[in-house]
Formats: sequence, structure tokens, C-alpha cells
Amino acid sequence: SRMKVKCIFLFIVCLAYTSLSFASNWDEILKLINNGNETKAIARINRYIQKYPSDPELIFLRGATLDHFGKTREAKEDFLILSNKYPKDPIIKNNLGVLYAKLGEYRKARVFFELALKLKTDYKEAKNNLSLIQKQDRVYLTSK
Repeated sequence: SRMKVKCIFLFIVCLAYTSLSFASNWDEILKLINNGNETKAIARINRYIQKYPSDPELIFLRGATLDHFGKTREAKEDFLILSNKYPKDPIIKNNLGVLYAKLGEYRKARVFFELALKLKTDYKEAKNNLSLIQKQDRVYLTSK
């Protein structure tokens, strides 16, 4: 049975933070994503990353976009970069947990959900995700 881990890859999350100089380009990128135009969307985001290499929202957006198109491993790499850069951000930790869960690496997923909850004790998504992982663990342990 596939785990339904709650993912908070909302492209809106990115919008809230990003430099206004970039805002006019969001619509164009979101349109590409919504139309399923993966190659163009990623290429466009990469071009902006070259232009604004220190903008974390762009890395976040690329990671979320990669995940959206089923490239979970690559998405995980982007979120690991963000996690190292922003170790106190619970959203990044939760998203890493989601990505590890999608890859079937439940032990690592659990670690990241626990880290997210350490940083933000009332983090509902991380709490739900952790309990899903624990259920999965029980299923795994009893089936051995």
C-alpha cells in the first residue's frame, strides 16, 4: 500500500518570500508547470538560479517542480542544499521527510519529520507525516 504522506509543496509558499524583482516571472513559470511543460519550466528556473544564485526560493521552487514531475531524487538534492543552508527551517525538514518517504526511505523520513517537530512543535503536517511513518514501521515490523 502506498503511503499517503502529506506534502506541502505548494507553489504559493514560494511566492510569499520571493524578491519582488522576480515576481513578474512567477506567472510564466507557474503556467509552464501547470501545462505540464517540464523541460521549459526547469530550464527557466535554472536560468533564474544562475541570475540570482543566493535566492533560496528559486531552489525551493526547482525542488518542488522536480518533485511535481516525479523526479524525487533530484528534488531531494535541492532540499538537502536548502536544509544545510537553513537548518532551522521546519518546512524544509518536513519536505525532505516527504521526499524520503516517497523514495521508500522511511527511517530517514522519520528523522526529518522529528527534526521539523523539534523546530516547530505544533507543526500539523509534520505530526501527521510522522504518525503515518510510525504506522508504516509497525506494518513493516509485524510482517517480518
